[in-house]
Amino acid sequence: MAIIRPPGHHAMEHKACGFCYFNNVAIAAKYALKHYGLNRILIVDWDVHHGQATQYAFYDDPRVLYFSIHLYEHGAFWPELRESNFDYVGEGSGKGFNINVPLNK
Repeated sequence: MAIIRPPGHHAMEHKACGFCYFNNVAIAAKYALKHYGLNRILIVDWDVHHGQATQYAFYDDPRVLYFSIHLYEHGAFWPELRESNFDYVGEGSGKGFNINVPLNK
């Protein structure tokens, strides 16, 4: 278990975003998958903003369950992405391994 701050959850693989330069949790999870042969990782992202880059990194990977609870305000809260909503659940073999809990007033 690691409690990491800042999470870096907005940083894409090749692009900084939202004041995040490195996606610490995604880097650590990918390292653990590759070097330790893990086949199940849970990432709980509890932050005011949705960690879209972490979601993107594992959206089709059934080895990583990404769970995010964040403000959404019906898409009006940054990062203002439709894919931050509850119905984005993963794709391909990762379908069902992405859980968003968007909070609205």
